[in-house]
Amino acid sequence: MNLDDLRYFVRVVEANSFTAAAERLGTQKSTLSRRISQLEDSLGIRLLQRTTRKLHLTPDGEELYERCRPLIEDLEDARHSLSAAQPEPQGRLRLTMPTELALALLDDVLASFLEQHPKIQLEVELTSRVIDLIEEGIDLAIRVGPLEDSSLIARPIAKVVRGLYAAPEYLATAAPLRTPTDLPAHRYLGLLHRNDPLQFENWEGGETQLTEIPLRTNSLTLMRYMASRGFGIARLPRFYAQPLVDAGKLQPVLPDYQVPCIQVNALYPSRRHLSPRTRLFLDHLFMALQSHPWANSGLISLPG
Repeated sequence: MNLDDLRYFVRVVEANSFTAAAERLGTQKSTLSRRISQLEDSLGIRLLQRTTRKLHLTPDGEELYERCRPLIEDLEDARHSLSAAQPEPQGRLRLTMPTELALALLDDVLASFLEQHPKIQLEVELTSRVIDLIEEGIDLAIRVGPLEDSSLIARPIAKVVRGLYAAPEYLATAAPLRTPTDLPAHRYLGLLHRNDPLQFENWEGGETQLTEIPLRTNSLTLMRYMASRGFGIARLPRFYAQPLVDAGKLQPVLPDYQVPCIQVNALYPSRRHLSPRTRLFLDHLFMALQSHPWANSGLISLPG
């Protein structure tokens, strides 16, 4: 019984897909299929029932997986520890994060990481959609806002300070805005697919204020643009709104009422399966954010 064949078997079961497991292992799908067939032949038992859409463990396969998984994890940890001690980490690191966060906050983090580790190849997918990390072979995801229940490990990296903003032209012609009770008479630009109601930390226990919503979008860039064109009030990260505030195209709304910060998390499948490259990037990310000018100016707050 070959140890590598057992490792391949465990990874295929975890990914529930030959394709996804091959992507994460950096090998061919046909190679994985052949090696697991060899494992089945050597044991004289069927481990997986293969269909066109899913993999199903046989009872023997389930028992082997439960017995071998802790051993493979311990061996992987030992291998990663030894690899981490090498002077020049190399290989591919696949990341995903929202577009605006990458371009406005993490661009320098990515650039400095590549400068320090030139033999690592970054693949960064910028998207607001929730990606299945295991299915699509992603090493690390940066996500903003409330997290769905999952088996992923979530590590807080920052909280983003937010506020309400609108164009001066909109505020000059709209109904007066003195307290949050005036908001229902206004137009509000909202985000798609996010359980993040409009609330205030220092107003009537943070109760949600209902407003007319003429536009919902998954793009902060579009929301900021539409607000600057006078289509309504937008809730934006302060660092993302500030350039337009400085240019006179946006103006803070109800600045005395605090909008809750929004959490930014790093997500990965398992602490025990982190590659040295992923650990290296996480350490670099936290170190870079500590010295980021926005951390000192109150635009983001970092975990203690």
